[in-house]
Amino acid sequence: MNRRGFTLIELLVVIVIIGILAGLVTVGVTAALNSSKASSSEAMVGTIAGALSQYRSRWGDYPYSTIDEMGGRSPNDLNNGVEALVAGLSSTRRGGALYQPAEEFFCNTDTDSTSANVTGWYFGDNQLREYRDYFGNVIVYLHNKDFARPKSGVTKYRYVLKGKDETIAPMKSEATKTFVNAGRYQLWSIGRDGKSGSADDLSSPN
Repeated sequence: MNRRGFTLIELLVVIVIIGILAGLVTVGVTAALNSSKASSSEAMVGTIAGALSQYRSRWGDYPYSTIDEMGGRSPNDLNNGVEALVAGLSSTRRGGALYQPAEEFFCNTDTDSTSANVTGWYFGDNQLREYRDYFGNVIVYLHNKDFARPKSGVTKYRYVLKGKDETIAPMKSEATKTFVNAGRYQLWSIGRDGKSGSADDLSSPN
């Protein structure tokens, strides 16, 4: 009975095939993870939108786009909208906090704080926190008063710690060229690509 081992060429063919299969598996797993993160981020934005509806019922309006309008002082011009959003939804006044995600979904990418707890938020310190999505990017928020003529300091965002600053613009409908959610607010995740205004943005329901 003749026995022989694999030739060098046969071994190389097997290695190449294994490499291709491993690559396909990696691509598939990565795509599935990204899809899961996108779905979870979209659900998160929807949950925040629900909390905003409750906030309006409780306070008569949605959170403003700056801490200044809540009686505090914004220390810089970065992430002011989402910082004000967190301050509003985390307030313990008039019935308690409306949105309390796990600690991992808070961040402070511009490492700022204010001199006072202006809304009575439940954190126990004066850091100006931001919400971040399942991709690790800061969520964007704008009150409707800042759609047509955004105030200074509400359009600049830094999505990750030590990341680059980006100037955002209120979203408009491609069909009507009018502002999305006119008279309310705009809230969105910038998605996997880390850029606002791109096709993978995940916005709140109209």
